[in-house]
Amino acid sequence: MYWLWCFLWAFIIAQMATLSTTLYLHRGSTHGAIKFNPPIEFLFQIYLWLTTGQNRREWVAVHRYHHAHADKEDDPHSPIIEGLWKIQLFNVFYYCRAARKPEVLYYGRHIRPFGFEKIISKIPGSGIIGLIVGISIACLILGFKMGIIVSTIHAFLYVFFLSNLINGWCHARGYKNFPNIVGFNNRLIAWITMGEGLHNNHHKNPSSAKFSVFENEFDLGYFFGEFLIKRGWARLML
Repeated sequence: MYWLWCFLWAFIIAQMATLSTTLYLHRGSTHGAIKFNPPIEFLFQIYLWLTTGQNRREWVAVHRYHHAHADKEDDPHSPIIEGLWKIQLFNVFYYCRAARKPEVLYYGRHIRPFGFEKIISKIPGSGIIGLIVGISIACLILGFKMGIIVSTIHAFLYVFFLSNLINGWCHARGYKNFPNIVGFNNRLIAWITMGEGLHNNHHKNPSSAKFSVFENEFDLGYFFGEFLIKRGWARLML
């Protein structure tokens, strides 16, 4: 029962990080499909800082570069080029390699620090600091042992499982609504990645905030985005 609780806590934290990634980093910052009010944007920024330590400009740059070269030789993380299991298991290393290249970072040149980012962007190693603070908070809330275990499982789920399914499996296996477009759809993966598993749909229309196309497809990320829109906390841009 103890380990079950550890996994459940880690899964919830990882799912919230995935939701923040798909709505704020992907659909919002990268493709400009949705815009969030400053308080909501602040919450996304601080949660991603505490749970992933990611740099928004780098994330946007790598993903936009991926779209510009999807499944071609310069794609930073294509299983078609590199092989499925290389990306499925080691996607994070391909991401880090791409994020160091000036030609890739050029794709994120329009991103400027905003809100909470302005503070942490001035701190060297702010991503690592964010993770340390996040793990410390988990230990304070859950106790030291459970906090460490939950943080470790979360890191594995987010970095080596959920993200890899999107960039790996969903570029190599599944079904296509649009045969001439890269990427594949997988309904099960879509459920556990906040809609990101509907990847063929996304590559067909990257500027759409909604990834589902047909009634038998469900985009959980857009469900939460629509919740924010209805309350005036976000708005569709396209």
